[in-house]
Amino acid sequence: MYCIKCGVERADSEKQCPLCFTTVYHPELPLPDGEPLYPDNPPIKHQTVTRAGALFVITAFFLLGALLPMICDLSLNGCISWSGIVAAAVTLLYVLTVLPIWFRHPNAVVFVPCDHAACALFLLYICLYTGGRWFLSFALPVVGGAALITTAVVTLCKYVGRGYLYIFGGAFILTGGYMMLMEFLINLTFGINDKLKWSFYPLAACLMIGLLFIVIAISPRLRRSLQKRFFV
Repeated sequence: MYCIKCGVERADSEKQCPLCFTTVYHPELPLPDGEPLYPDNPPIKHQTVTRAGALFVITAFFLLGALLPMICDLSLNGCISWSGIVAAAVTLLYVLTVLPIWFRHPNAVVFVPCDHAACALFLLYICLYTGGRWFLSFALPVVGGAALITTAVVTLCKYVGRGYLYIFGGAFILTGGYMMLMEFLINLTFGINDKLKWSFYPLAACLMIGLLFIVIAISPRLRRSLQKRFFV
């Protein structure tokens, strides 16, 4: 017998077409027992990409991105010169973006200072490579200050779980002081100016924003009014 829709041959005992699955059973004719003409199609197994497999592939790409410039540098110059900075930059990017994904529940309180430490090591390598003397007097205090402020904000948000307006208000105020520290270190290390000039402007802006957050946190009536006005 043949299918009335696609015309493929089927066994007399089959109730539907093995190709298009159209029902071809006639209710007035009994179905004899017998084997179908074609074997059943095996189920299609969809290949799934596991999390670990994807991370291994990404890690391999980063490793190639670090090794290929070094191989080119060795073949052209006979030593590792500029490729060291490229490899260090690729490693830093991997630490900042891919390394936390290896953990199911990465703890930001741990990774934030680790990321700043990786940035400090990268700047140290550049300082040593260029023969500069600006790491201890500029790069390390700048990265350390940013690490302290960011880690404090992340830690308070994670473990306190409330008072976010106070936290971010204080963070803005500290950021203003951090900008003054940065200008002071720039002048001390590179001798650009004899006194502070531009850092007063970000200090004033950060103070205004930080005090605004604190005032909103202190006044429940103002906070409710802003929530209704801005739908937050």
